[in-house]
Amino acid sequence: MGNENQLEQVTIPRETLDFFNRDELRARAFYERYTLRDTQGLQLEKTPPEMWRRVSTAIASTETDETKRKEWGEKFYWLLEGFKFMPGGRILFGAGQKNYKATMLNCYVIPVKADTIEAIFDWCKEAARTYSYGGGVGTDISILRPRGARVNNAALTSSGAVSFMEIMSETTHSIGQAGRRGALMITILVDHPDVLEFIKVKRNIKNVRYANISVRVTDEFMHAVEQDKDFTLWYESPKLGRMEKKVRARELWKELVTSARDWAEPGLIFWDNVVRGSPSEYNGMNVITTNPCSEQPLEPYGVCNLGHLNLNTMVNSPFTENAAVDWGMLEMTVRYGVRFLDDTLLYNNDRHPLPEQAEGCARSRRVGLGVIGLSDMLSKMRIKYDSEEALKFVDELFERIKTTAYDESIELAKERGPFPGFDADKHLSRPFVQGLNDELRKKIKEYGLRNVAILTVPPTGGSVMAGTTNGIEPVFAFSYTRRSESLSQEFFKVYHPVVREYMEKFRVAEEKDLPEFFVPAHKIKPEFRVRMQGTVQKHIDSAISSTVNIDEKSTVEDVERIYMQAWKVGCKGITVYREGSREGILITEEKQKENEKSGAVAEDKEWTRPKSMTGDTLTYRLPQGSIYITINTDSTGPKEVFVNMGRTGSDDKSYSEAIGRLASLYFQKGGDVKDVIRSLKGIQGRTPTWDHGVQLLSMPDAVAKALEAVTTGAHQAVIDKNATLGPARKESEEKLIGLGDCPKCHEHMLVSESGCEDCKACGYSRCG
Repeated sequence: MGNENQLEQVTIPRETLDFFNRDELRARAFYERYTLRDTQGLQLEKTPPEMWRRVSTAIASTETDETKRKEWGEKFYWLLEGFKFMPGGRILFGAGQKNYKATMLNCYVIPVKADTIEAIFDWCKEAARTYSYGGGVGTDISILRPRGARVNNAALTSSGAVSFMEIMSETTHSIGQAGRRGALMITILVDHPDVLEFIKVKRNIKNVRYANISVRVTDEFMHAVEQDKDFTLWYESPKLGRMEKKVRARELWKELVTSARDWAEPGLIFWDNVVRGSPSEYNGMNVITTNPCSEQPLEPYGVCNLGHLNLNTMVNSPFTENAAVDWGMLEMTVRYGVRFLDDTLLYNNDRHPLPEQAEGCARSRRVGLGVIGLSDMLSKMRIKYDSEEALKFVDELFERIKTTAYDESIELAKERGPFPGFDADKHLSRPFVQGLNDELRKKIKEYGLRNVAILTVPPTGGSVMAGTTNGIEPVFAFSYTRRSESLSQEFFKVYHPVVREYMEKFRVAEEKDLPEFFVPAHKIKPEFRVRMQGTVQKHIDSAISSTVNIDEKSTVEDVERIYMQAWKVGCKGITVYREGSREGILITEEKQKENEKSGAVAEDKEWTRPKSMTGDTLTYRLPQGSIYITINTDSTGPKEVFVNMGRTGSDDKSYSEAIGRLASLYFQKGGDVKDVIRSLKGIQGRTPTWDHGVQLLSMPDAVAKALEAVTTGAHQAVIDKNATLGPARKESEEKLIGLGDCPKCHEHMLVSESGCEDCKACGYSRCG
């Protein structure tokens, strides 16, 4: 089961910290995520060279004889050494790991095979098994009938495709491995009748919390938006026939863009761009959706196998006028990287969670060679990220990476045979393959390819350990606070390593004195970010995971322009993140200082609850029964209010819980307790009453007076009077239930109610 709580604080060994030059973030990422574990989960490796040796030896064990195993074990060690190449996290964690069942492959697509309840729960079962092995999952729900469609059961009409997203999300949340939860992408086609409901589903932050969501947008829809035309939503099945309704394309588009701006989701996947650019659209390898981060379109039960070239390591004479790419190192790293990933497929043959995944993987032998550190490479080359010079350089760089990677896959096909689904004529007819040079196409015709697709640009947590930028992203900020729920220490203040390297080398004291070729993400125009992604996409046969960060003041029209531009330049997908639209992801140092200076509570940093808090519980008698009000405070005042009254499922219980939750949320965002007291006090119910000398007009009035009593100190009189009744009441409760302390707040006894066990103080219930 997934671990609900933060991991216990882990002590990082001195050797680990020394290896990373006392950079605790990098050291902690290595030690907590990737090291070899014993049967108790304890780390057995203290430095990356131990990990590199384990991984290189394990992956090379798939080579055909002992001589080759030894040869490639050393070559793969060279590949990994110094973080020149970063395999996907599952490979680093799982290769050579004998104590855990784990797949080496990062993600899978699991289809919902039919529009039935049985197929939906089959999906949950298959996804749960995949998560338990460490894989992520992508799925598409377009096959499911829309809300209101006829069903042949007691419901009469369907609750719709979107209603099943919560089940998928909670399946993802529940199953994890080694302290990490699964990852999920849910997509829907833009012409599905439930698409508007899909677009809006995550505007409530409690909905579908454990999935990314994206809309698969077609060229037809985008043209309809441009021309302000009607657009047809439709669904068809043999049992239901065809259902249609027309909408204004721009109205649907506006809702999509607004959700992306204000709630950071859904993302957009330009599906016709995906299909046109995919080399695998034949022989049952046609892609149906993507992995959780959108960079890998996959067929049903398809697999992505990821590894990343660290471009940051491939610059000679960095930061000087003589800085140059080490093209020889780059070519060798690409070739070794492609072979490493193909050997990983062999190594993982018997480690797939499902037999269908093993079959899908064997048919297409899909790999995803990506990059990290592009922005750092540009800085070391003294090239400004947002410049025409950068676009020209990147175009040449990725042309060479593409050509070398395809040539190596051809060489592997000569040695080992092409992937089983290969058809030369069909493969060579695909637009991306037609864009390769004549020599490569001739060799593909003669020898085939070992892998149906070879290149991608995924995100990677390994970039933190490697101390470099992620994918093709620019430096997020020269210094920032990063939150990572998968690490035991939740918040880290980080100075970007390459920035720090430059400042130390050239004795630069202040970030403001850095040369202009250092540029953070928020200073780069979104339009240029899209141009950069489009430039790289020309050379990538899969897709790119990239996020365009925009200022919190950006408008819906700003986001609209980004999406339109991305579609037109050939991007396969894009995500826009407006600062402040989602809490707790990445917080710039500049933004944090601004919030502290103004005294505002940062919109993108949620209040973190300490392990224990000081609080008081006041009990009042209202005509409808007892109301229990617990108020927990810290040095700034109330932070939590738990209000409990009535039986589980009753209106009183739901109303009381809602008041407590809303008050707590307001206080945790920096709200003034006086505002809450003023708003609730005096609200009149049907029957006013008196208790402990306090007139109580209603449930909200009781909450206001409890807050007033606690914040003024007058509550002590109430507590003293409660104490005189305490022993008798406690004895009565013990006789009634004998269930022990609440496992959540540890302060109050559980009571048995409606066949369940509830805590009247904090609202905990064993029945959820």
